[in-house]
Amino acid sequence: MAARRAPSGTGVAMDARAVEQLLAAMRTVKAARFNAADRLERKNMVSLFAMSMVSLYFVGLSVWQAVYGSTLDEATNRLVTLVSIMSSIFTLVLALIEAMNDYRVKAHHMHACALAVNDLFHELQLLRPVDAGQVQEFRLRYNAAVRSCPYNHARVDYLMARAERNVPWDERAWARLRYVLDVYGLYGVCLAAPPLVLVLFR
Repeated sequence: MAARRAPSGTGVAMDARAVEQLLAAMRTVKAARFNAADRLERKNMVSLFAMSMVSLYFVGLSVWQAVYGSTLDEATNRLVTLVSIMSSIFTLVLALIEAMNDYRVKAHHMHACALAVNDLFHELQLLRPVDAGQVQEFRLRYNAAVRSCPYNHARVDYLMARAERNVPWDERAWARLRYVLDVYGLYGVCLAAPPLVLVLFR
């Protein structure tokens, strides 16, 4: 009798381990994809704001130069022209980036995928099946939910998901730094460069 029960107990333990591993994978993926949706929504807002402000630089400097150009010396006039050209180039670059990435559509897909995985996570957590067939069914449903999303989350989304757990402070700080640079880095440079050039070389 003992010999017969041992394999059964081992099988149940293995199934329980498989459930815990699947729950851990779901927890990580849903957190990463919720983070990805939030990051992409932020990038969409920041890119639109940056594009509007850089366009305002270009229009404002062009109007100002047209009105007061005769009162400016040649060096200042060239500097204003340079900054105006930089602003127009940045506007074009930001518009192309926005058109190619389509952040809002990607954010929608990421959020929908995260919700689907979240539903599966809570269902599996509630049922906690011990039958290998049921565990495999949940695994197939999880894989289908993940593959239904045409996009994958970025490395920074995974790092932010890990940072939400009990991890060392340096790992958490590195994840947040990468997040800030990914969301605000390029747009911060585009916003800051024209006025900095104008101030430093006037």
